[in-house]
Amino acid sequence: MIQISLYRDGEGELERVVLQGHAGFGEAGEDLVCSAVSGIALGLTNASETLLGVQIHPDGVDEEEGGYLDCRIPDGLTPEIREKVRFLLDVMAAALQSVADAYPAFIQIREC
Repeated sequence: MIQISLYRDGEGELERVVLQGHAGFGEAGEDLVCSAVSGIALGLTNASETLLGVQIHPDGVDEEEGGYLDCRIPDGLTPEIREKVRFLLDVMAAALQSVADAYPAFIQIREC
């Protein structure tokens, strides 16, 4: 099962999304649920880097093993860029919720 944790600041704004685990919906390399989650998460992290120049995940992610991604708003951003990064995290959370709604036995989302 994929566990997705959504972390919010004191004002209820999303500031971090952590994904861990594997869906187990299908064979490795053919798992539709895992592919959907990976596509959403990697697409949004790449969008942040490409469009905003902001890396929201640490270096050293094990792309071969997979199963873990920690995305967060880094310190030191201008308020304008911070809000744009937050918007991308909100988009990621909404898209992941759609997949979780369709495959609840394979994805669990929790607010932290």
